[in-house]
Amino acid sequence: MNEPFKFQVGKVYQTKCGQYVKVLGRTDMRGYECLVCSDERHRYDRSTSSSDAGRVTGTNHDYSNPHNFKRDASK
Repeated sequence: MNEPFKFQVGKVYQTKCGQYVKVLGRTDMRGYECLVCSDERHRYDRSTSSSDAGRVTGTNHDYSNPHNFKRDASK
């Protein structure tokens, strides 16, 4: 089965500001899934769209927040 998500629970990813953050869990409301992260922020990782993946919840859609995951953030 193909995983519909870009980010994986248990892995570490880098933010735009250079911080490394571990994904601790995921919420499960279909289409609105969010990552629960070690820096106490939630980030989108929706099963229905990858365009929002890694963006801190409640921030601008232009992906300008420095706490968003880098587009190629895997470590």
